[in-house]
Amino acid sequence: MSTFSKFLVNGALIFALSGFVSCVYAQATVAVPPVLLTLNAKQQASLGVRVAIAEPSTNGQLLASASVVTPPGKEFTVSAPYAGQVSRLLVGVGDSVKAGAALAQFTSPMLGDARRLLNEASLDYKNATAAARRDQAMFDEGIIPAVRLQLSLSKQEAAQAQWHAREAELSAAGMRFDATTGYATGTLKAPLSGTVLDAFAAVGQRVEAGAMLFKLADATQLQLDLQLSSDKAAQLQVGDEVSIASRNAKAHIIGVSRAVDATQSARARASVTSRGSLQAGEFVSVTVHTKAKPGTTKPDTQWLVPTRAVTQWRGKPWVFVANDAGFEARSVNVVSSADDVSLIDVALPTRSKVAITGIASLRALLQKDE
Repeated sequence: MSTFSKFLVNGALIFALSGFVSCVYAQATVAVPPVLLTLNAKQQASLGVRVAIAEPSTNGQLLASASVVTPPGKEFTVSAPYAGQVSRLLVGVGDSVKAGAALAQFTSPMLGDARRLLNEASLDYKNATAAARRDQAMFDEGIIPAVRLQLSLSKQEAAQAQWHAREAELSAAGMRFDATTGYATGTLKAPLSGTVLDAFAAVGQRVEAGAMLFKLADATQLQLDLQLSSDKAAQLQVGDEVSIASRNAKAHIIGVSRAVDATQSARARASVTSRGSLQAGEFVSVTVHTKAKPGTTKPDTQWLVPTRAVTQWRGKPWVFVANDAGFEARSVNVVSSADDVSLIDVALPTRSKVAITGIASLRALLQKDE
C-alpha cells in the first residue's frame, strides 16, 4: 500500500472515531425531555390516579429505614432451667409485670433432684460446722492435736462451698419455691419490670433445657436501629436529629458504625427523645437531619415525595407531575430513599403535585406513545 493510500485510510479512521466520540458526548449531555400526558379529570378518576404535594427538602436530609428496639439490657429472655414442662401460665402477651413477679409454674424431675441436693448440702454443712466447733473446743482443752482441728475446718469449708454451689444453681434458674406447690415444681420469676412481648410455651408442653419460654422488655425507653448504606453512614455524626413523621416521633444519633456487614449495610443507633406513637418491634422510615458542611448549600431542586410516586422507565426513575392538561412525566435523580419517602432531585415549581396512585396506568400510557 502506498504512503498516500495509508494516509487516506488513517484519515478516514480518525474522522470516523471523532464523529463517534462527538455523537456519544452529545448523547451524554442531552437532558431527557419531559413527556406530556393529556388527561382530563374524568380520565384520571377512571385510572385511579391520586396526587400528593412534593415537599421541599431542608438542608442535609437523609432517608433511612430503622427498627424500633429497646436499649441494651432492657430486654430479657426467660428460658427453661431444666428439661420439664410448664404446669401453669400466670401471664400472657402484653401483660405488664414487676421485677420478681410470677410468670409461670415449671415442673421438672431434675428440679426436684436439684432441691434434694441443696438440702443435703445444707445438712452436710451444718454437720461439718458442728464437728468443727466440737474439735475446736477439744483442741482448746489440749485433747486433740492441731492437725485434727485443721482437718475438721477443711471439711467445714468444703461443705460450705458445696452448699453455696447448690444455692447458686437454683438461683441461676430464676425460680422461687412455695409450700403450696410440689417438691419438683417452682415458680419462674420476671428478671425485670416490663411488658411480656412473647410467651412461647403452652400449659403441659414439654420443653428441653434452655428452651425460650418468655420474652420481656422494658419499653419505657426506646432506641432506633438504623440500616444504612456506607455512603449514608459516612454523612452521619453523633448528635444528628432524627424525625419519624409517620409516628410523630423524634430521636438523636448516639452511635454510628461505619463497618459494613455481609449485606454491605452499616448501622447506627438513635435514642428516642419524643416517642409519639412508636412501638417496640416495628419497622419505620426515618429522616436524619445531618449537619451541613461549611461552605455547602442545598440545591433548590431537592424534594420529598412518597416512594410509590417514583417509577422506572427507560432505565431511569421518573415521576408524574400534575398540570392543567394532565401529567408531565419527568426524569429525576433519586438522592436518597426509604420505604415510605424518597428524596429526589428535579426542577419543579413550588407546591407541585405528583401522582402517587395509578402509576402503572400512567406508565402504560407512556409506553403506548413510544
